[in-house]
Amino acid sequence: MYCIPRPLANKFKEYLKSGKITPEKLVQMSSEQRRELFSEIVGKEDAKEMNAALESKLILKDQQRGMITWLKQTAGLTPEARRDMISKIERMDKVLQPENEHAFLEDLASKRLGADITMDEARRISDLAKKVAETKTAMESGGNRLDYGRAKIALHNYVSDLKHASQPTFMENLKNLEHLKNPSRSIGEVAGAAKAINASLDNSAIFRQGWKTLFTNPVLWQKNARQSFVDLVRQFGGKAVMDELHAEIQSRPTYDLMQKAKLDVGTTEEQFPTHLPAKIPVFGRFYKASESAYTGFVYRMRADVFDKYLDIAKKSGVDISDKEQLESIGKLVNSLTGRGHLGKYEPAASTINNFFFSPRFLKSNLDFLTAHQLQKDVTPFVRQQALTNLIKVVVGTSSILAIANAIAPGSVETDPRSSNFGKIKIGNTTFDVSGGMGSILVLATRLATMSSKSATTGKITQLNTGKFKSRTGLDVVENFLEGKLSPIAGVVRDVLNGEDYNHNPATFMNELKNLFEPLPVKNAMQLMQSKNEETPVLAGIIADFLGISVNNLDNSKK
Repeated sequence: MYCIPRPLANKFKEYLKSGKITPEKLVQMSSEQRRELFSEIVGKEDAKEMNAALESKLILKDQQRGMITWLKQTAGLTPEARRDMISKIERMDKVLQPENEHAFLEDLASKRLGADITMDEARRISDLAKKVAETKTAMESGGNRLDYGRAKIALHNYVSDLKHASQPTFMENLKNLEHLKNPSRSIGEVAGAAKAINASLDNSAIFRQGWKTLFTNPVLWQKNARQSFVDLVRQFGGKAVMDELHAEIQSRPTYDLMQKAKLDVGTTEEQFPTHLPAKIPVFGRFYKASESAYTGFVYRMRADVFDKYLDIAKKSGVDISDKEQLESIGKLVNSLTGRGHLGKYEPAASTINNFFFSPRFLKSNLDFLTAHQLQKDVTPFVRQQALTNLIKVVVGTSSILAIANAIAPGSVETDPRSSNFGKIKIGNTTFDVSGGMGSILVLATRLATMSSKSATTGKITQLNTGKFKSRTGLDVVENFLEGKLSPIAGVVRDVLNGEDYNHNPATFMNELKNLFEPLPVKNAMQLMQSKNEETPVLAGIIADFLGISVNNLDNSKK
């Protein structure tokens, strides 16, 4: 709400009495003309704020009521002056009709967008907004819902582009020494770019974030897994894949419920926190394709699985209008698709994301493995569904490991104290078929038994023995966390240790590769350079591309 300072109230009254300010004139004026008029009363600095307050009321559905509200909120008027103005507003039927369109309200658009815009841009926003309203009405009358979704996305993209166009780029900030004024922002941008590049050039979501839905919702999983390859190809060909995806999801009848449930569709994924790599010549095209495949898969899975659980909840007599029930279902679906909630640390998620590769993914696995039993803010319905899901994934994963061990006896480690637990070993190469959850189980078992099993020698050692160079429980936790570091945090660790995580020397070139080399490329090179004849090079490259973590130990110094 904007209020006229008391010293200027008398001047405002004089303009009203003289007729220099009337409702009719205000409506017919352009934004610039109103600003000039208000600047005579409150000065240039406050004129824009005062005008935006008026215009925010003019564009309301009931324009008369909006102007009256604006008038009442402008302090300094006597009751008589207010009543006189209100009576004039109420007689303005013709002026306020849609066919008498007044000049577009530039100040309001500028204030709400946080950017200055031209009259043409303002008119474009107005046209796009009208298109959204028209297609929504048509959809509600039985028309194509995708037309409504596409109109919404077109408006969102246009406004978003205007916002971004007004903001300085990373390179412009560097030239203007803005990085010296805000070093944390610059570090965050570098950290985000490094992580995004590391996570690109694959279609890993289908077997990493999608591992749990493979067993809990196999029909939806296979449909969206196939579509992810279509998205990969279409995006590489220059198609607006994400626009169409957002249009489809946002036009669903359940989209409002998705928002109320805080379902993570339309959010920034932690693996791709920035779009900067997409601007790199040539590489950017490959990067954008892999980003769209990843994001498209997890968004569709969340929306589809959410709709499924809504149906189950209704049939189970669950009141989905209840806020707690709805948000609990949202948490269940988010964690099932690799997106956990960091609780009270959620506001610091972006900062945490700079230090760890996938903190939300790790949290989603923790929530899944505990079947949400440790969370106080989930409902009994969700706990029951989570427990059912856990059983399905355990049975499914165990079956795969059992089959692999039957085909190649000894290829599967059954002791959860070994880092190879949940993996299939071929030669000196391991395939993690636990969806990233195996490492959590290994950590928990080692701490529970205070013992560890070597993945190479098979020797079992006790923790906290007090002997020289013996490992402790803290060492085990630190080792676990080191494996979860982001690329930029990993470089800091390597420099301090003098070697990288695989015990290779921490040279400048090695660290530069670790920071900006896509993981699929790094892993493929390790597999191809292996001198072990048993190394499954092609199978390893394909599995890693699809999200099954592959680790080859042949090139390690220790």
